[in-house]
Amino acid sequence: MIKKIIRVLQVASAFIGTIVGAGFASGKEIVQFFTQYQDNGTLGAALSGIVITLAGTKMMIYARRIGAYSFNELVIHIFGDRLGTAIQALIFFVILGITGVMLAGAGAVFQEQLGWHRQIGIVLALAVGFLFLSKGIRGLLLINTLVVPMLAAFVLAVFLGRGMVPNAVWLPGNIRWVPAAVSYASFNILTALVVLVPLAKETEDESVLWFGGILGGAGLGLILILIHFLLLGSPESHGFEMPMAEIVRHFGPLIHAGFAAVVFGEILTTFIGNIFGLARQLRSTFPLISNIRTAMLILFAGAFLISQAGYGSLIRTLYPFFGILCVAIILYMLWIRLPKKGGGGR
Repeated sequence: MIKKIIRVLQVASAFIGTIVGAGFASGKEIVQFFTQYQDNGTLGAALSGIVITLAGTKMMIYARRIGAYSFNELVIHIFGDRLGTAIQALIFFVILGITGVMLAGAGAVFQEQLGWHRQIGIVLALAVGFLFLSKGIRGLLLINTLVVPMLAAFVLAVFLGRGMVPNAVWLPGNIRWVPAAVSYASFNILTALVVLVPLAKETEDESVLWFGGILGGAGLGLILILIHFLLLGSPESHGFEMPMAEIVRHFGPLIHAGFAAVVFGEILTTFIGNIFGLARQLRSTFPLISNIRTAMLILFAGAFLISQAGYGSLIRTLYPFFGILCVAIILYMLWIRLPKKGGGGR
């Protein structure tokens, strides 16, 4: 029983950690997709949390029942060979773009919060990421188990320390928060499936996936809403690359430095998860790539080049574009039925 609980917590942590990256933990993408819509964004955050929980849990179960080893197999099974191959290519470049955003976020932490050169943060993220990736799935679960509880504790402590929930400022005529919320959920969960599918393959007990997915989705939604409330009550922070770090700065240099470290850790969870999934896709597509480490180094180089564009500009341009592309795919995944246990059929 204890082992099962631990496994559920590991799945939940991986679920959260794969989605929570630079933009989420820093608050930048939450401003972009939710807080700019005032309290309508609260509804958007709740909607996103629900979509992420339902789609993520369902697709882990789906992948487990058909015995999918990778995200590629899941997509081919659902969409067929032609469309599935096109979707694979799309998701590969989407995730590579987001991985570049993670590295840019690492640079932003060091530049804006510590006053160091941004390239130091980028190179450090590459080095630490490679160390964890060399341990395979164990390294992925380890870093998520370490970092995710720290983020949750920090956000809850800051929220309680501020001691406020913003007054409602509902904007009934504005429905732009709806597509923003759905697109945010869509690209986040679709890219997370690159990690969640192989994780499901290695989880023998299906109930662990059910409980881990629901717990992870609920935890993610709660953290999302709390950060949104903090940002809603601190509009002066919205212009910074790391809005949450500016809020935490008021609690003193020690707490601020601790939160900057947590943001850096969350950047690593998404960066490591993305490379973990992409390396397997790259190697299966190009048999000439002899081993996983070679694939990782190729992806490191691509992500490094993308990161040079700058963190804030990448969040503003890439994320909304990715979200629009991913909405139709996720809506279809929510609509289809789960295969029967042991059936493996469509």
